[in-house]
Amino acid sequence: MAKVKLYGLLARLESRELPWLGKFLASPYFNANEDLVQLWGFLREVHPGYEVLDKKEVFQALFPGQAYDAKLLNARYSELTRLVEQFFVQQEFRREEPLQYPLRRSAYYRRRMYPQFSRECHRQAGLLEQQTGHIKSQAQLLAVYDALYYGRQEAASPEKGNEEAERAMKYLDRHFILSKLKYLADLFARKTMYKEDHTIRLQEAVLSEAAERKDKDPVVGMYYYLARLFLDEFSEEAYRRLWGLVQQHGKKLPRDEQAFFVAKLTGLAHLRLSYGENTYYQLLVEAFKYADCYGLLILDGQISDISFLNTCAVGAAAREFEWVREFIEKYKTYLPAASATQATLLGKAAVLFNQEDYEGTHRILQQASHWHPYYRIRMHSLLVRCLLGMHLDTPNYYRTLHNAVEAFSRFIRRNKSLSAPKREGYLNFGKAVKRIAALRSHQWRSSRERAALQEWVSRLKPLALRPWLEEQLEK
Repeated sequence: MAKVKLYGLLARLESRELPWLGKFLASPYFNANEDLVQLWGFLREVHPGYEVLDKKEVFQALFPGQAYDAKLLNARYSELTRLVEQFFVQQEFRREEPLQYPLRRSAYYRRRMYPQFSRECHRQAGLLEQQTGHIKSQAQLLAVYDALYYGRQEAASPEKGNEEAERAMKYLDRHFILSKLKYLADLFARKTMYKEDHTIRLQEAVLSEAAERKDKDPVVGMYYYLARLFLDEFSEEAYRRLWGLVQQHGKKLPRDEQAFFVAKLTGLAHLRLSYGENTYYQLLVEAFKYADCYGLLILDGQISDISFLNTCAVGAAAREFEWVREFIEKYKTYLPAASATQATLLGKAAVLFNQEDYEGTHRILQQASHWHPYYRIRMHSLLVRCLLGMHLDTPNYYRTLHNAVEAFSRFIRRNKSLSAPKREGYLNFGKAVKRIAALRSHQWRSSRERAALQEWVSRLKPLALRPWLEEQLEK
């Protein structure tokens, strides 16, 4: 069935916005068609499950007794779609006061109310200057001073005009440096994570200027150290220095820029974990707690199931069991409906597994199923590790474990979305598990064979979940 654009828009309405849309449609300033008010009244009854509606049923509710006319109904749907889009714009306009600034200035200027125009510019500048950490506010502030400098039609003195020009240049410099630093940090991060190569114009000039400003301007310092973290040979010391700055000054930043820092730091921490640097587990937990504290995990009323599962897995590996349980209870209602149950089960399984409650983990995994490769890899790999843990405790699970590894390996070979190194890493993981299990089935035989197996695992590359496997061999 073809998707209806109107239904997609209406499904994004927050519950508190439902009555507001009704008032918006009832306003003669925006809408003169009473049919649209009635149409919304009917659709609202099934919010957000609009797809279950039969259009003929909708038509009869709107035009009782008339023969079904698809063209007429589609016209009403199109009109309501346009008004819902306009409602979204109005909502953003109300919420984001800076969006109103240029319109207020232009309204005064177009009507030649120059004294009011000047006062409004200075009022807006005062408000924006308080937002010292916001990159977007720097651009808005620059626009205000630009308007003052080029729009002074009230015969201001040249000295006043020069003052506005100087202030505009000051904010232009800071906006350029902050914006360029943010792009530098992002591109350096992509170069580190994905081996991309970029030519970055004015790179050295920006870094040099930022180095002079970083101690006086904490926000410039944060972006500077983030860029240097990826540009230089990054170290745990440099990571901790930047993380300390984020904890100290991050609250001055708007939500999207805080989220930018957290995303880059957690991405780097995950990369270091993949190299076996387990001290980053606790640093990751601190970053997730920060994101939780400042509401950075919820976007458009939902938490990404990937973010949810990563947080649960890392928190459990860092043995923050109580915090992870509280996290699951707090955020499970914000998960996408299609994956909420399975993500919650996997989060709970991660806690039990890291508590070495392998039987409890196994029971939960028996209930879990999902079609997406991301989930299936997590489920398969956790099941294999769970069975190996049970086998190492009591060596009676070799056949079950062997079958689970074979099933996992077949899935990995069929999965075309995995990169070649990741595919090989998971296949090597399966080989290592089978060799460890076989040796355990024979009561480890001898310390010499165990040492030889440890040496073999240490040389096996690439190898997924290497730290956990090495830990099992050391028990």
